[in-house]
Amino acid sequence: MKLTKNLRCFIFLTILISIGVLSLLPPEEVELGDSDKLSHCIAYLVLMVSFGYWKGDFQDTWRRIFVIISYGVLLEFLQGFVPGRVPSLYDGIANSVGVLMGVGILWVYTNKLLPK
Repeated sequence: MKLTKNLRCFIFLTILISIGVLSLLPPEEVELGDSDKLSHCIAYLVLMVSFGYWKGDFQDTWRRIFVIISYGVLLEFLQGFVPGRVPSLYDGIANSVGVLMGVGILWVYTNKLLPK
């Protein structure tokens, strides 16, 4: 089943907003346990894959990578303003690794990600 572009956009925005909300909730509302960094990595991998699936073409790939990584860094920064939350460099790195893994999956899946 092929999804329409509007549905792919809705899926991406739902994931984007969900990550933002979960990142800015007080810590007692979100429990990730021992797999905190893995959860960050997977969330941003899914975000990047959904973004690539929505857009379809891979022009401006590096800019898109920068935007998604910047989103993760921004959310880490904003956590400093949430009582009980602390920004974490390691969470930012895990987010970035997830984005890059998502790019890798998109590249393998489409083989069109990077210009030749």
